Amino acid sequence: MLRRDFLYLTSGAVLSSGFLGSCSQHLVRQDALEISKLENIGLQLSTVTSMMLKDFEGTLARVAEIGYDQVEFSAMGFLGREADYVQQLLTKNNLGAPVGRITPVLPEGFLQLPRDEAYQLFRARSKPEFLLENVNNSIGDAEHLGQKYLNLPAMMPEYFATMDQVKRNIELLNQAGDLCAEHGILFGYHNHNWELAPIDGVVPYDLMLEQTDPGKVGFQMDAYWIVKGGGNLDDYLTRFPDRFPSCHMKDIDTKGDFADVGDGEIDFPAFTRKAIAQGAKHFFVERDNPPAPEQSIERSYAYLNQMTF
Repeated sequence: MLRRDFLYLTSGAVLSSGFLGSCSQHLVRQDALEISKLENIGLQLSTVTSMMLKDFEGTLARVAEIGYDQVEFSAMGFLGREADYVQQLLTKNNLGAPVGRITPVLPEGFLQLPRDEAYQLFRARSKPEFLLENVNNSIGDAEHLGQKYLNLPAMMPEYFATMDQVKRNIELLNQAGDLCAEHGILFGYHNHNWELAPIDGVVPYDLMLEQTDPGKVGFQMDAYWIVKGGGNLDDYLTRFPDRFPSCHMKDIDTKGDFADVGDGEIDFPAFTRKAIAQGAKHFFVERDNPPAPEQSIERSYAYLNQMTF
């Protein structure tokens, strides 16, 4: 029996839809049983990029219909829509978007380019040398939506080949933190697995956590990529408390591939409990390139909706 099915059969209450706010305000507690449940559940919209490209408005409506209460837009931003129009759609569907993402400065007509050409241009404009420009480009939309968190999706693995590169990355993260702090926004970095590959015995991710300003730079913990990189979720949450205001709920199977939340190897009740204890406020379902996006977000929501921790 899958863990999803076991927890479904053994849990008693149904979780209300939505998105996790704070530990003290947004947990439903059943004191007699000492059980907690997520009151709110969010979705990283990169999971449904193919749907968003075909029907932006309809996809947001479907996400809300499934039960998600808030969303996080991908590094593709609003796919050519203006922030005020996006805010109207969010309001119409009773969705919030409190956590933003850094979006590269891209030329007009970018979305009409052939896929390979668009991908290469996106990667080129996402290089570290453009980070501060991209941060400035993203702050306005973040303010328009009232976002207090603005995360960089990644720096590519080729920029983690030497320790000098890592140190330069850290300098840039701190500078981005300064820019965002001027607007009351916490800048953040979303991990993959390559930041955990040691260089001369030093783990770049650890150095990034140690040498960035905690008051201006946060980190968005992606559960899948920490495990994929050989890291330990509990260890990072223990050693670096209050550094992870948001988390991606992304599962990993026995082969190291992506899985819907609850179908893989990650103990999400334990992860959620520990993450909240160290200060996490926001949790987003995510799966990279799912074969059936709509089914994937339905299944992941269903699991988290009945999960106890």
